[in-house]
Amino acid sequence: MATNMSIATFPFDGAQDLRLEILRRAPLFSGLDDTALMAVADRMDSVMVEGGKPLFSAGDPGDSLYVVASGYLAVFDPPGPDGIPRIIAEIPAGDIVGELALIGHRRRSHTVAAIRDSEAFRLSRADFERLISAHPEALVGLVHKLVERYGSPPRLVKRPPRTIALIPHGPGAPCERFAKELSEAFCRLHGGPKVEIIGPEAAGAPLDRLQRAEAEATFVVYRADPTESDWTHRCLRQADLMLVVAAAGPPPEEPQLIDRLDRSGALREGPYRPRRELVLVREKPLIRPGTTSPWLGHNDYALHHHVRLGSTQEFDRLARVVVNRAIGIVMAGGGARGFAHIGVVRALREAGVPIDMAGGSSMGAIVAAATAAGWDYREMNARFHRAFVQKNPLGDYTVPFVSLYAGKRVDSLLHLAFGSVDIEDLPAPFYCVTANLTLQGRDVQRRGPLAHWLRASVSIPGVLPPVVHRGEVHVDGGVIDNFPVSPMRAMGRGPVIGIDIDTGGAMSAGESVGDSWSASEFIRRLVWKRGETLPIPSIVRIMLRSALIGSTERSLLDRERVDLLVTPPMIDFDLLDWTGFERAVEIGYRHTQSMLDKIEGGQLTDRLLAA
Repeated sequence: MATNMSIATFPFDGAQDLRLEILRRAPLFSGLDDTALMAVADRMDSVMVEGGKPLFSAGDPGDSLYVVASGYLAVFDPPGPDGIPRIIAEIPAGDIVGELALIGHRRRSHTVAAIRDSEAFRLSRADFERLISAHPEALVGLVHKLVERYGSPPRLVKRPPRTIALIPHGPGAPCERFAKELSEAFCRLHGGPKVEIIGPEAAGAPLDRLQRAEAEATFVVYRADPTESDWTHRCLRQADLMLVVAAAGPPPEEPQLIDRLDRSGALREGPYRPRRELVLVREKPLIRPGTTSPWLGHNDYALHHHVRLGSTQEFDRLARVVVNRAIGIVMAGGGARGFAHIGVVRALREAGVPIDMAGGSSMGAIVAAATAAGWDYREMNARFHRAFVQKNPLGDYTVPFVSLYAGKRVDSLLHLAFGSVDIEDLPAPFYCVTANLTLQGRDVQRRGPLAHWLRASVSIPGVLPPVVHRGEVHVDGGVIDNFPVSPMRAMGRGPVIGIDIDTGGAMSAGESVGDSWSASEFIRRLVWKRGETLPIPSIVRIMLRSALIGSTERSLLDRERVDLLVTPPMIDFDLLDWTGFERAVEIGYRHTQSMLDKIEGGQLTDRLLAA
């Protein structure tokens, strides 16, 4: 196979017990006795495949099947419009692959490549036919496997990374201490997994040393050299996930190891490339605003993380996020009703539920940002009360050429609350959504000035002026997606808690109101009956409800996509009742407490992670 230059084939000479154990797990051989198994093993070749390289490619002859002995393989669809092949199935150790083309005497329909350095046992067509002739019972296990694999539509479950390579970025990267604290955090995950750290001292160890570590441990952390050594290349080939570890502060001006690896093509040229994420490690409690963006540049990091050495809480969050056991929270918009989010967050935290990621729209985006910033309940309460109750955010009327309000007060309040922090500077991953009127779609904002994008996410059309960014016009995210669950789901990092705010109800006109009111009727009401409530909704309420109503149906669908749905009963709470702050927070808190009380044993976190 000319396409597989990374593969070395040689007679299988592994230990007898390990050989039998691997073959027993394979469905084709599970019904054979040890004598028959040994006869099969003697006719099999061992094939070593470097991480990222193909075992076979689409179009190759289907002249053999393979048993995965160690490592992990994946089946890939052809590259899409973006040029990236997509995984449609994963083949773990003990499974078989290539059997359908072999049985059907046809060429391979898909490419199968190694996710990390792997070993497979190859059985040729001739030896397969001899096996079936001598042991027809072997077909039973094979048929069962074919029915399991092809009898229903494929459903790919994202496999969390088990092997993690730490790549130092710069001479000050504290990889050794970081590896220890990350491993301790893995050990604290539910179930107390076994973790093994393997550093450069293992550079000369035989391959089976690494295979044994991966077979016996839940997670293996490989600590690479600070140079482009053979050991560093071995770590990269073994990795499901690359964590680029850097000391927080200004990034180095000269190229570092990760840059040289990128240029040399060492970071996987085959169909599979491991996820790459950046970790900025700091000593001090606070993250300096504006210091994260220079690190990201144009690098293809799937995520970036902030962690403080010695912080159990931050390392625990990092461990959950990188192995897809993080708990994300999504908060809907809803004007003043959105204050209920504060109470929900308080109740969840008191119940011991960690919130590792946050996202939202409109008012939900503001509370989600505070959650991602790590504010506790008292800080949220004090800051938001000062910003929204003591100072009415909608008080700066203007000539309504673009909007009823100038928006300067909202700008001021958001900068007062969040300062000059960028989204990238928040301790936990965060996003907010805006409606892009220029491109007529939803934009998910993950980078840039936090206050700027929050201001865009709450810019109700006609009420507040839109935010213009690079010539594109952005308004309230609720216009398109008021309950933005899909961006959190797409990240695939764990269960999702959704807090949806019903924006219906509490809007009607009096029975005596006709099709329209003249100016004289309004003036008469204001002058002679000013003690009465006007029997029609205000223009601001009409605009707010009109902006949100378009995404109501989408929100109802997204309610089905969360693992835990919280819907505080806010239907009788006015969308613009900023003075009802304490009542809205209390409603969210009490409602969530009541929900949690009904969960058996109060083990909400365990239930979410098991979902």
